[in-house]
Amino acid sequence: MTTIEVKIDDRARLVTAVLAASDWPDEEQKQVTHAMHPHAKQTRQFVQKYKYHQAVRGVNEALLNGVTLEELFSTAVRCTWPTFEPAEPLPHLLKIERWARSLADFEHDTDIITFWEQYQDVWQEAVDALQGIFANGRVAAFFDRLVKTGDLPQIVIMPNIVYPALTAVLATTQTTVYLLPPPPKAVGESPPWPYDEDPPTVVATVCHHLSIRLMAPHLAELERPQRELFRHAAITLCLETAFDEFEAQAYQLRIKKAENLPTLPVVTEQLRRYLHGELGTLADIFRDA
Repeated sequence: MTTIEVKIDDRARLVTAVLAASDWPDEEQKQVTHAMHPHAKQTRQFVQKYKYHQAVRGVNEALLNGVTLEELFSTAVRCTWPTFEPAEPLPHLLKIERWARSLADFEHDTDIITFWEQYQDVWQEAVDALQGIFANGRVAAFFDRLVKTGDLPQIVIMPNIVYPALTAVLATTQTTVYLLPPPPKAVGESPPWPYDEDPPTVVATVCHHLSIRLMAPHLAELERPQRELFRHAAITLCLETAFDEFEAQAYQLRIKKAENLPTLPVVTEQLRRYLHGELGTLADIFRDA
């Protein structure tokens, strides 16, 4: 049976600090003006004097060249802590091993562990909030039903109260999928809410990213619009499993209108039949949609 583990991984946390020193925060504000988590501000202030560090320059260069955040975070978690020696093959990117080694230098040069220790309560509060959301095992059980093969990677969810602040990040190793969701965005320009003040948004975010990733082999033959319909149908049923029908219907109605997906309710019911074993393949859920 699948389990979802909530924990801090210092390799990934270090990348969030490198992002804080990079051009990323300013670029993110250009996308959507938003208030930062207080600890993101604290981290950015702490690392500002290292903005010309090799690790930070490497991030800026990589992002300009189209390298994704997933590739950067995946590089970090495929290395050992704190030396960042590769423990398995890294993403196929130019200069990636050099950048990985620079992460070890960044950890040493900044003495960031001491900084993290000063804010241990802040991180632990975020971990506790996420653990409370996933402790009952309902979301993990939903993924078991969805994937069916029983051959799921280990799933680790890590709070990300630094950067990126607007989107969750996936990172992968040969055995584990890491997901770093930001806290739920508040209304207006207020700082983000704690995770446990909006559990349905957290669960929807987790399912949004993991449903497509975990089901990738089964979705390969579907068209992109079908994959997106599948994603939203999966989120709807995941919310129903984790909470109740009200949360599921509220999400479905909102997305149906916002994304102009009139067939979403039909696809959701077809996906329900698939989960119950009444349909043989994912392609079958779109026959009447």
